[in-house]
Amino acid sequence: MGQVQGSPTWTDLPPELLGLVFFCLPTRADRAFFPAVCRTWCSAARQCRLPSPSPVPWLVLPGGNVISFPHGETFQLPQGVHYNNSCGEWLLLSRDDDSCFLMNPFTKATMLLPSLSSYSYYEEPVEVPKDCMPQENETPGPWSRNKDAEEISVLSLVVCSTRLVAAIVAVGALGTIALCRPGASAWSVSSHEDCRCLSHMVFFQGKLYALDSNTDPKDLIAIHIVDNHDCSEPRVSRIERLIQGAPLPPQNHFFCKHYLLESHGTLLMIRRKLSINAELPSGRRYAGTLVAGSSKFEVFEADFEQGSWSELRTLGNGQALFLGLGCSRAVRVSPYDLSRDCLFFIDDYTNWLWKKTTTSCGVYDMKDEKVYSSLPTVSWKSGDLPATWLFSQGKPDELQAAGEHLQEIVEAEEEDPEMRQCGGACAAGASSAQR
Repeated sequence: MGQVQGSPTWTDLPPELLGLVFFCLPTRADRAFFPAVCRTWCSAARQCRLPSPSPVPWLVLPGGNVISFPHGETFQLPQGVHYNNSCGEWLLLSRDDDSCFLMNPFTKATMLLPSLSSYSYYEEPVEVPKDCMPQENETPGPWSRNKDAEEISVLSLVVCSTRLVAAIVAVGALGTIALCRPGASAWSVSSHEDCRCLSHMVFFQGKLYALDSNTDPKDLIAIHIVDNHDCSEPRVSRIERLIQGAPLPPQNHFFCKHYLLESHGTLLMIRRKLSINAELPSGRRYAGTLVAGSSKFEVFEADFEQGSWSELRTLGNGQALFLGLGCSRAVRVSPYDLSRDCLFFIDDYTNWLWKKTTTSCGVYDMKDEKVYSSLPTVSWKSGDLPATWLFSQGKPDELQAAGEHLQEIVEAEEEDPEMRQCGGACAAGASSAQR
């Protein structure tokens, strides 16, 4: 049937209607093709005022410099202060003398923590069901026999409350759960519990949850804590496996990384499937380095009743996820923001197997299952520590002020060593920690 005389064409649609269509397009690719339809559509797209971008966390680089977008580098650690990891709004920092502290750059609150080489061991047994025990050929024994003060790293850190901080401390991939109260002289660790391959710990509904790295998808374990006001130190009382991941067949040329976070009253696990190429020295078959390629992502929700992971095709509730080694978070975004149903990720592979190369950030859009470059102007050299996120809705000038405040703290403690022993500014603003 021919066109009815006098009926409008697609090019005759009013700019206001075209603007609504433009905002409703679900993917970046759709918005990119919209102006190519005709001059009228191109003009309408130019007139569209895109909504303000949703809050984006700052990025902490391996050396401790903090980047805010799109303003560039805004905060550098003072001389003698070293970055170890982050937890939400908190930076885990240490000094040349191995003393550690947490700092919230946005409230300027600090909490003194024990040195990563200081541990006290409790003798109370940890209740571990048989199905949650490490296999004999995988366990190297308890942390007290295997820790090496020169190589200890913090794989994940959780500020549970103003009186409890938890961490996965490890040498290489093998670690244990360490607990402390701010201001304590040592981390509290079981003297009997065997080391495990743990990663990505979160505090959820009064318990700690972590991923056990023996399977893919990963096992989800729950860690029960005893932290009564009348006990001398916090301790782990029970470890149980809630979800047992079904092993997948080996897949050559792929490497998987996993992340755990809380979103709208449930736990999500994200699997990043990273294609890899091996660069082998001439004449050798096994020794070499790995070069990262493209990434794909899968999102799973913890089903506690069924004891399994169920895959999700959408995040819902206008959510975007920020994924990083040790610190990941779900963030609410605008309904018109293309960041919804997106996974922002960091190149966070660090160990000696990976080729030392320039790394950056990316964003995976679940709507079209494509990866985009989210911050093309930001890159860094990979090192022994991963880059990670620092979450806040503050402003760049606040972050700069935090850097100046940290410099004042360091200088004051150098002049008055007793200030460090009593925790410095530990009490100031510490109530901002998650309760």
